[in-house]
Amino acid sequence: MIQRLLTAKDALTSTIQKILDLNRQLKSIRKTTQETQDIAIKQELKLLNKVADHQAKIVQLYEFKLRRTGNS
Repeated sequence: MIQRLLTAKDALTSTIQKILDLNRQLKSIRKTTQETQDIAIKQELKLLNKVADHQAKIVQLYEFKLRRTGNS
C-alpha cells in the first residue's frame, strides 16, 4: 500500500509540473498572440487538470486507508 501511495504521489507531482510548464508556455504565447497554440495548450491544461484531480483523489484514498489500518 505504501508503494502505491508513493507511486501515486510521484505521478501527481509529475502532472502538476506539466501543468506549471504549460502555464508558463501559455503566458509566453499570449505575448506573441499565436492563437492556435493557445487553444491547444488550453485543451491540454484542461485534460491535465482532470488527471491531477483524479490522482489527488487516489492519493487521498491511499492515505486514508493507511491511517485507518494504522489505527486498527
